[in-house]
Amino acid sequence: MATYLKYNYIPLEDSVWQAFHKREQVSRTLEYAYDDFVLAQVAKKLGKTEDSEVLMKRSQNFRNVIDPKTGYARGRYADGRWIEPFNPFAMRSSFITEGSPAQYTFYVPQDVQGLIEVVGGKKNFVSKLDTLFDKGYYWHGNEPNNQIVYLYPFAHSAWKTQERVRKIIREEYNSGPGGLSGNEDGGQMSAWLVFSMAGFYPVCPGTPYYIIGSPVFEETVISVSGGKQFIIKAKGNSDKKPYIFSARFNGKPYPKAYLTHEQIMKGGILELEMNSKPNPEWGNPPPAGSEK
Repeated sequence: MATYLKYNYIPLEDSVWQAFHKREQVSRTLEYAYDDFVLAQVAKKLGKTEDSEVLMKRSQNFRNVIDPKTGYARGRYADGRWIEPFNPFAMRSSFITEGSPAQYTFYVPQDVQGLIEVVGGKKNFVSKLDTLFDKGYYWHGNEPNNQIVYLYPFAHSAWKTQERVRKIIREEYNSGPGGLSGNEDGGQMSAWLVFSMAGFYPVCPGTPYYIIGSPVFEETVISVSGGKQFIIKAKGNSDKKPYIFSARFNGKPYPKAYLTHEQIMKGGILELEMNSKPNPEWGNPPPAGSEK
């Protein structure tokens, strides 16, 4: 924490000797920045305005460990120099916890639009996501990767989330021995599957938003308080129809690629018209993530 607070990132000179996991400075910085964001929400609700403002400012520290030249998370020294040589796809880098710099680049759930800005815009952002999936660099079995597939809608490419979520469900899970592709830990592998099969996912816990993916079931019924139900109906759904062509919520056209917690808790019906071909025009980008 001392160097994090001094430099607004953890420099490579700090070996983090006190911890069980040593070093891992960049992934720590990214995780601390998200932690700061969530703590800011707690402070805000407690009426601790000054604390909330300090923590929200610190939640932007992710910008200090993502090299704008390469667009990837990268080890950095106290004097500001970036580590050399650098391979964003190298696994088990000393400054990253159990993963690659490329994977951890997308661990900015609290401000995805800010991340898009840092990496050079929506086109570059989508290209980097595509590289992860198309080149085999994505690793579903590691928790910090689990929100990555749901980031496409932030760059107005919701259809790519729909396509890739179905592929992950099909290839990374089965009902036999070894049916989970990674360590279950606190249950996140199964939770991801349950959310994703229902058709939505909480990219940034601490904000009241869920990103819409591609439901596997024709109908999902969620019982909420007061005897109400939130229902997702996927019309014409099948393995060959993973794409959302259009949507209606409580009978009205619904162009958004996200749901709010309030919508779910009030109950209602989300109707999705599924199709074999993507509709790139459907799915307005979600909110920025940061409740500034």
